Amino acid sequence: MSVVPRRRADLHRTDIRTAGTLLALAWLATATALPAHAQTADQTTTTTPAISAPTPSIFPTQSASSRTCNFGCTSQFQACQNTCISTSAGTTVIPSITSVGTTTNPGTCQTNCGTQLGTCQRNCNLGP
Repeated sequence: MSVVPRRRADLHRTDIRTAGTLLALAWLATATALPAHAQTADQTTTTTPAISAPTPSIFPTQSASSRTCNFGCTSQFQACQNTCISTSAGTTVIPSITSVGTTTNPGTCQTNCGTQLGTCQRNCNLGP
């Protein structure tokens, strides 16, 4: 093997790298010489209208005590749902006792737990 082909290959690789570098430099020079379209568009826009204040809510804001009360309602709801587990006979393991009533039907149990949760949450929001 002769030395000449290797040198030509090395020179060829160097030429490609140099050409790539020159191309990148030319692109950067062109990009900095031309004005950016976003800048010219921003300079010609008018003032942005101010964002209006949000409309006050008709609902009272929650206090720390009502949040604690709602947390208690959620915990009570989860405990209530735990009694709605169905057996192979189609009844609950133990009778579910809620403020709505007592049942051994799993579907009615879920409904009663949801109704009790809604009542509890309404009572929390009505409090001080």
